[in-house]
Amino acid sequence: MMMNCLSVADRRLIDAVATMDAHQEAMSYDAQQHRRLQCRKSQKSFRDRKKKEHEAIITSVTALQDEVAALQQRAVSLVRQVPLVHVLRIQPDFDGGPTAKTARQYITLFKQGYNASRRKLSVKQANFLSAIAVPEVRYNHGVGIQCILDNWQRYTSSFSSVSLEMHNCVVTKTDDGAIVKGVVKSFLKISRSSISTFFPHCPDHLKSRLVGQVMTVYSTMHWCFDDDDRLVALTGDADFTTALLSILHDIDAVAAVLNQAVFGHVPEVPVAPLPKKMELSYIT
Repeated sequence: MMMNCLSVADRRLIDAVATMDAHQEAMSYDAQQHRRLQCRKSQKSFRDRKKKEHEAIITSVTALQDEVAALQQRAVSLVRQVPLVHVLRIQPDFDGGPTAKTARQYITLFKQGYNASRRKLSVKQANFLSAIAVPEVRYNHGVGIQCILDNWQRYTSSFSSVSLEMHNCVVTKTDDGAIVKGVVKSFLKISRSSISTFFPHCPDHLKSRLVGQVMTVYSTMHWCFDDDDRLVALTGDADFTTALLSILHDIDAVAAVLNQAVFGHVPEVPVAPLPKKMELSYIT
């Protein structure tokens, strides 16, 4: 009724205002959508930029790691050509490099001895020796990786328990094949089997004093390497005299136990084939 009372001009004014409001709302909505679109574009651009920066950092880090590895390898190569006295003059805190690390790994891996029946560990130990040593590696009076394993098996199966720890490890020579010297502390629990294996001439009255005792044996070991840091010789000198003296407290008793003791590698003696029985059937 009221609209009917309005003049044409008033109605036109009202329609114009309504149209303007609608237009402003539409413009406001478009502006809001535009801002949202711009925000999404900005966020995507930011993420893309950060992704590229991250990829660039990864590439740079990888390149630097490769460069450091190459420099370290170069340093190792140079150490092989320089006498130890000059190496220590340049790098007083020299830790021995790869060869000393190999010696430490050897003791760590064999710290409880070697038992061929423990398949997983024994395979790991054999693979380690194959990786670090030449096939004809010299071991005290024997030759070859199997000789090392056989001697470890001999100790492990004879003593009730075996435990080793590295007390000291130093490189004594770097050029023309490195030499690593290590002092190893061993704890060997004596059994009747170990007495018969290593001390076959031990007097009977001393056996009961030894069985069940734990010998603390200090050994000086030398790992000798070639120019490619491959192990070519391994020697050890164990002080069983002091170890037994701490148990028996009698040097004469120690001498009796050590009489004709057998510590080193025992080579297998080939068994001669039995003579064939002479064929006499042709004799009439």
